Amino acid sequence: MRKLLILLASAMAVYAQIGTSTITGRVTDSSSAVVPGVKVTIVQKNNNFNYAATTNTDGIYRVPSLQPGVYSVTFEATGFKKSVRDDADLQTGNTLAIDAIMQVGQLSESVEVSASGELLQTETSSTGTVMSGNVLYELPLYQRYVNATLNLVPGMSSGGFAYGGDLGSYHLAGQRNGAIGIFEDGVNGNDQQGGTGTIKPVQNSVAEVNVLTTVPPAEYGHSAGGVISVVKKSGTNELHSMASFFGRTRMLQHRRYFDLKRTSDVYPGRPNGLPVFFMQPDANISGPVVIPNFYNGKNKTFFFFGYQRLHEKKYAQVFTTTPTAGMLGGDFNFPGVNANAIFDPATTRNVGGVWSRDPFVGNRIPLSRFDPVASKIIGASPWVAPNNGNAFTPTGPTNNVLADEFARTYFNDYNLRMDHQFSQKFKIYGSFTQNDQSGYGRPVLFKGDFDPFDASTGNYSPFTQNNSSLGYTWTVSPTLINDSRVGYFRRRNDTVVPSFGGGWPTKLGIPNVDNALMPNFGVFGITGATPSKTVNETFSFRNDTTWVKGQHAFKFGYEILHYKLNSANFARFSSFDFSNVTSGLQANGNAAANTGITFAGFLTGYVRTATFNGELTSWLPRSDINSFYFQDDWKITPTLTANLGVRYSNESPFNTKYGAMSSFDPTGTDSLTGGKGAIIHPKSIAARDNNNFNPRIGLSWHAMPKLVLRGGIGMNTVDIKFPQGRGQFDEYTATSTQQAAVGDPSPIFRISQGPTPVKFTVRQDGTSPFLTTTGNYSGRNVQWWDKNLRNPYVLNFNMSAQYEMRRNYLVELSYQGSSGVGLLETWESNTFPIDFAAGNPTLQNQVLAASQNYRPFPSFGNIPYRSNTGHSTFHSGTIKVEKRMSDGLYFQTFYTLAKAIDSQDTDNSGSGLAPIQNRGLEKARAGFDRKHRYIGVINYELPFGAGKKWATGKWGKMLLGGFELSWIETHESGNPITFGYTGSPYNYFPGFAGNSRPDITGPISIRDNWYDLGGDRFVNGNINSVYSGANNGLANFSLPGGCGTVTAIPAGSDRTRCDFRVGNSGRNIIDGLPLRWSQASAQKNFTVKEKYRAQIRWDMQNIFHRYNFNTPTSTVDFRNPGQFGKVSSDPTTASLGGQPLMNLTLMVQF
Repeated sequence: MRKLLILLASAMAVYAQIGTSTITGRVTDSSSAVVPGVKVTIVQKNNNFNYAATTNTDGIYRVPSLQPGVYSVTFEATGFKKSVRDDADLQTGNTLAIDAIMQVGQLSESVEVSASGELLQTETSSTGTVMSGNVLYELPLYQRYVNATLNLVPGMSSGGFAYGGDLGSYHLAGQRNGAIGIFEDGVNGNDQQGGTGTIKPVQNSVAEVNVLTTVPPAEYGHSAGGVISVVKKSGTNELHSMASFFGRTRMLQHRRYFDLKRTSDVYPGRPNGLPVFFMQPDANISGPVVIPNFYNGKNKTFFFFGYQRLHEKKYAQVFTTTPTAGMLGGDFNFPGVNANAIFDPATTRNVGGVWSRDPFVGNRIPLSRFDPVASKIIGASPWVAPNNGNAFTPTGPTNNVLADEFARTYFNDYNLRMDHQFSQKFKIYGSFTQNDQSGYGRPVLFKGDFDPFDASTGNYSPFTQNNSSLGYTWTVSPTLINDSRVGYFRRRNDTVVPSFGGGWPTKLGIPNVDNALMPNFGVFGITGATPSKTVNETFSFRNDTTWVKGQHAFKFGYEILHYKLNSANFARFSSFDFSNVTSGLQANGNAAANTGITFAGFLTGYVRTATFNGELTSWLPRSDINSFYFQDDWKITPTLTANLGVRYSNESPFNTKYGAMSSFDPTGTDSLTGGKGAIIHPKSIAARDNNNFNPRIGLSWHAMPKLVLRGGIGMNTVDIKFPQGRGQFDEYTATSTQQAAVGDPSPIFRISQGPTPVKFTVRQDGTSPFLTTTGNYSGRNVQWWDKNLRNPYVLNFNMSAQYEMRRNYLVELSYQGSSGVGLLETWESNTFPIDFAAGNPTLQNQVLAASQNYRPFPSFGNIPYRSNTGHSTFHSGTIKVEKRMSDGLYFQTFYTLAKAIDSQDTDNSGSGLAPIQNRGLEKARAGFDRKHRYIGVINYELPFGAGKKWATGKWGKMLLGGFELSWIETHESGNPITFGYTGSPYNYFPGFAGNSRPDITGPISIRDNWYDLGGDRFVNGNINSVYSGANNGLANFSLPGGCGTVTAIPAGSDRTRCDFRVGNSGRNIIDGLPLRWSQASAQKNFTVKEKYRAQIRWDMQNIFHRYNFNTPTSTVDFRNPGQFGKVSSDPTTASLGGQPLMNLTLMVQF
């Protein structure tokens, strides 16, 4: 472990070409005069790969394209003694400075130079962290994901509780998660859409992980949000292997905070408690390629193969909500609350211009009024029965089922790397990684034989991905080196839907509907799904050249990425909406507030809206990115280095294989209605952005022997790549929406009678126009891609000071910042202002009754506009203290004070109070912001046994030797919280006009003793609110416009005063709940005859049982104050901050 932890790098490491490293230096004599013509030989000690260089007239040499590992460096020149530096530890991406002072003498004489690893980093200005793969393997990082390295990196913040299996929760230096680039052996490993799906290397095969947060060198692209560079291990001249078993049973897993039962509790159906079986065995083997009597690859050809499996079969307690027996019988009266009144959709009428409906007597629907389709579904009894509590809202139960969630999770991961040395001048490598995932769902709401009803957890979604690369390094001359590599990344997702081909519409008695799939009914999990297959592919090629000239190390290169995605849906889909059909009606036909229940509408069978769609062709987007870069690492003086670079990238706006693409033209004429605005099918979605030049400038000054000052600033282009699934594909998916005319609240049919037969028209260009039966176009949505869309860019910058207090101790003060400019956002554009017709209640009520007619483009529904409207800002300061491994002790600890501000958190969000008036109102703390962050990592080898201070005898070594302790301590402030409201009796414009936010009337915050949740955590109504203030914190809020806390139908004067008001609460206004987490590991190592080693290890997560909680209820509802500010769930096993658990490991290796 001592040698492994030496490789745990500082957070201000220096970096070379992607996935490789560099050794450079300056050679002088004893008078400080430079010595040209010195022969420099560098040998990687574990495989004897050797490299050569010669110092130039400035005494400078440079050898790039090295793999991480331990090297010896030899300096030879006539008239001088040979100088040898042995055991130089080189990290991934590191530019390691090894200078030499030549002593006069005979070449046959040699001088040995101590080679302790460098704590001060003196060569470049990038910020980041390098960590050894062996260290990551030894630390208690659960499930062994490489992405979990980010949990230990300054400059990282997470939205929620991060999961290392993807990048969905991680953010570096305040930027978006989809802009983080991951590179495996120098080849891109991100998906091309969200960017957060990544390749997952086997951790036991990882040599090092290099995380760059700000100002990377110019050779780094596709990573405006930071870099994760993974280099896999290479084989050595000796055969090595390891195998381990890592896992637990239920005795080692504590229940989650709100679980009613312990895993060991016996209850009906579980005579042995809740079964839990988790294991993650892994193995690797490496060495020279040797074929007996045919080929001996020692010193030439090497392999490293690694394997890992995640095998989990467990039951976990989860809450879900199912209809009560009363609801299934038509009774919509709920205990303890005033249930929403339900009205009979069959009585919908307009008399004298006034709309109305009659209420169901006693809030009950007679069984005789049930639609035959609903009766069949209820008769089949697909849902599990309620078994937990009596918590109700005005629309029904909540969390009334404590279910046993059955997980079947099987992951298989494979890694292979091969290296071959043809000569000192020419070397090649090949690399391959594959991840397979089983894809079984975890159904809890439906009984075992009813998977066709379960649209999400009942599906089977297998997944596989692989990443491969092949490359060479050619030393053309001692000052000229060329590298080249090709790469291929492939990711396949399938969705297998149990209802596919089952003829369920016919079985249920729904005519005129495609018979392939279970329709979407929108009630209690019966929401439908479509079988599909999606394959992402990235082809890459890059070529890099290093040329050392005088005091300059020039690097320049070219790269191309070709993105390709093929996606197909295999059936037409039908969806039925029952919302508001049992609501009471205002005179203008608008639904009366706090009336109606969707499940009641389902029972009656009266449909409000029916939607049908079918894909006419596959979605086949394509794009390319060409990049060039030039970098000059200029050794201005022996203590001052400038890093000067520029990168140019040119991304082709995405197209599709056969040109099947859509957008919106606000100036066009609609071919269906002749109205303003048109769906267009352009040959190109936007113009190329041809001016993406990214300068990067940095300085590193070795001001004093123990002090380094550095700073830098750099620009990074953000790749646009592809939109979300089937983006810009309108009219290539045929769509029909059947609903009443605008302003008419009448249902359109009963589901047992079926819709009007759907007959799509297909034009010659392969598109199909929207179908409507009533001229209501609110369901006709189209995505609008700004034709002037350009690549966003991120400007990031840093300053730092590193000081070596004493041998092996480093203190670092650093600042990191970034600014995202022209970031992508997707805002609703087809809307009127949120304060439209203010002061004119008559007009406002007319708008409310027929909102579609007042949209700028009434022939369309939603028109999300994708453009460069976003901006972000990030500032952070970090103090870090590190002790290199010595005397059996290593530690690294840092504290960061940071603030991340943005207008939206992702490329595909565009939500706010005033979408078309003032998007700047949403510029606030980012949803992933964490103001305070402290991380401490420590490893301690107990001072007993061989090579230690005490107990060095035979029995002492056996009984007391080989013990190690590791600890990770994490403390972070919470993500910010945004408040909304529901249950208001007043009228407001539809959600497309703007978000619903309440008024703040007093100081709201998390109370100081928030962790006191009360004595009954198993009944949500008995849990204490975490907010400060009276009435669970609701005393600090009112309805918009200062309209109080009323829930009853308002009087006319109050309605005039309070209708259509906008709240004053902003976005992300208070800190949420903090993260507190401790991880520990204890291990005992056994060594047999120096060659064989065994280990017993005990890992513990959340050792002090300090539970963390997901976001508390933040929706203001004065009808139901008992639910406000309540926490109801905590993170699961695989998440940062998850439940307490332990794992045991048994490992053998040689």
